[in-house]
Amino acid sequence: MTETSIPMAAPAALPPWSLDSADRALPPPELGDLVRAAATNWPDRPALHDGRGGLTFAELEGQARALAAWLSEQGVGRGDRVAILAEKCALMPVLAIGIWKCGAVYVPLDAAQPVPRLRSLLGRLQPSAVIALDDREPSVADVRWVGRTQLDGILSRPAPDRPAVAKRPEDTAYIIFTSGSTGEPKGVEISVASLVAYFGNHNEVLRFTPESRVFSLSPFHFDVSIEDTLLPLSLGAFVYQFRGVHAGAIMRAILKRERITHVIAVSTLLTMITEDGRHVTRENFPCLQMVMTGAEVCDPGVINVWKTGLPEVRVINAYGPTEATIVCVTHEIERADAERMSSYPIGRPLRGVAARIVDDGAEVHEQGRAGELWIGGEQVMSGYFDQVEETARRVVEVDGVRYYRTGDMCSYDQDGNIVFHGRNDDEVKLAGRRIHLGEIRQIVLGSPGVERAAVALVPRNGHDVIALVVMAPDRSVVTDVEKRLVDLLPEYMRPALVAWSPELTVSSTGKTDENRLMRRLAEAAEGSTATHFALSPGGDVRPIDGDGDA
Repeated sequence: MTETSIPMAAPAALPPWSLDSADRALPPPELGDLVRAAATNWPDRPALHDGRGGLTFAELEGQARALAAWLSEQGVGRGDRVAILAEKCALMPVLAIGIWKCGAVYVPLDAAQPVPRLRSLLGRLQPSAVIALDDREPSVADVRWVGRTQLDGILSRPAPDRPAVAKRPEDTAYIIFTSGSTGEPKGVEISVASLVAYFGNHNEVLRFTPESRVFSLSPFHFDVSIEDTLLPLSLGAFVYQFRGVHAGAIMRAILKRERITHVIAVSTLLTMITEDGRHVTRENFPCLQMVMTGAEVCDPGVINVWKTGLPEVRVINAYGPTEATIVCVTHEIERADAERMSSYPIGRPLRGVAARIVDDGAEVHEQGRAGELWIGGEQVMSGYFDQVEETARRVVEVDGVRYYRTGDMCSYDQDGNIVFHGRNDDEVKLAGRRIHLGEIRQIVLGSPGVERAAVALVPRNGHDVIALVVMAPDRSVVTDVEKRLVDLLPEYMRPALVAWSPELTVSSTGKTDENRLMRRLAEAAEGSTATHFALSPGGDVRPIDGDGDA
């Protein structure tokens, strides 16, 4: 028999969010089989690397099967929650897919958050298992805890090829916790149907293919990690997990060396990669096809640099609350607008997504009139985990369509694109992370001796930072407050500027006059390297050290 007469097995069909029309006619795989086709077609192809180690598609699929088999042996099944103390590394997709293979719910938690906060989240979740990527002491008792040494042993076991447990469309796929206005983090539950719909809707914009090479910057407890890691892996693309220092020169060198085609970066990181703009050339980014930014407002000057330096590269501004499954609105910038002073639009809804702008209970259609953006359709979350009242407050139904009330103030421009203006509450974003200033305020107010507290973003040296003013008769209370914040909040949520005020400062309505307090603090901080200040009743602001000494 000649070589050409040997029958060749037909390649496995990729998921229907593939750009290949032949794949799009087929039903989606179970989430646990997300990379099964890629592992069948290209078993020895590198799937991902994190700078220390990597996995082929066969290794990724095999280790996920091994984890699923072990979890099943422990009685973990459909609907059970498995918490991961997430880190940026090549093993994370193995864990997510392994959890999905046995029908369970993937719950990535920030491994670096304070133990009391982690313990509180695990207490609410009541997970069937907790997997840590180190060998730390268990944070909670009476739960199956897997440390790194045990995990390595599990993943090295033989991997039985069993079909993934079938999940119903309404079953929860994953839970991502975000900062909450009440002081309690909110667990956003995304269903299987919403996630599958998102994959199809968004890849029409992203255009990942088996030849794509994706630069992943997102931490795994942030939902963008599904966009920049699990989605491209499902199509046979390569993903580089960046876990190094966030320095422009380092990131640019990796983008060039790894022949990256797709960059998805929150605005802060894209600004770091851009620096002064002179590095944005085809020589430095030889394979780049797409840059997507979002999660916070991006300086139009940064976007202009990319469209000017690499005009053939698609540059996309994206928007999406966690509650609407990662990304739901996008806008491609066709050409640089050197005269633009305001941010670029966030654009139009993805296919399958509905959007309406609402002001005083009525939908807004006219150009320039601002209202709250509501996102509806198949990507809207199931609800907040164990917070029924909060779900009812944020999710409403109009004409049979469920909408999430985003709290974001938006309007339409002359082209019908949605323009983002800001929040209608005290939720902010720093480096792409959602932070409810109310959560910080609640913790401060819960400290003995605190009468009032003001929390806000203030500008300092060209960047926004979180500032806190503690109003208390006793200055030593500030030290206790800071210790409490260290115990209960991850580092990115802790104030960078802290001030003490011995007297309450109120507005004409009797509320804490946060604007006045923060204006005084910002003016003092702008010309100082100090991080702690005292506000006098007469209006003076002086720097002090962390122990309260001038």
